Amino acid sequence: MEVVAIASSAMSAMAQLSAGEKAKEAYDQRARNEELRGRIEAVNAKKKGIEALKRTNASLASIVAGSPRQGLGFSGTVIDRGVFLVQRPASDDFSDTIFNASMAIATAGMRADDYRGAGEQARLQGQIGAFSTLASAFGNYQSTGLSQSGNSFG
Repeated sequence: MEVVAIASSAMSAMAQLSAGEKAKEAYDQRARNEELRGRIEAVNAKKKGIEALKRTNASLASIVAGSPRQGLGFSGTVIDRGVFLVQRPASDDFSDTIFNASMAIATAGMRADDYRGAGEQARLQGQIGAFSTLASAFGNYQSTGLSQSGNSFG
């Protein structure tokens, strides 16, 4: 009877180890997905930055191309001021998109690290549960074995 109890405890311990490993794998997959999501966000942010630069180039081309028709020389302060008024917000927009891209990657990396840590905890819980189950089974076996041997001598 004790052999069956120990065998079932061993199977339970193996199931706990397996469950811990599977949970770790699931958390690791979530971590990989999170990193991928962060990279996608970063690419999308960089695309927005490129669009801001394209709009800036179009605006600057319009200012430069329209200047002679309006009687403005290329070295005039009006053109310089127009270029500055277009370039400054565009530069800020581009800087913001680059910052957003780096933050997306950093945030995703932190979330991925959290998932990996949770996976390690899940594995550890499986190991602790398995050890506890086996220790309990052997403790029960010893106490049952000692009481039976005590009864046989008494």
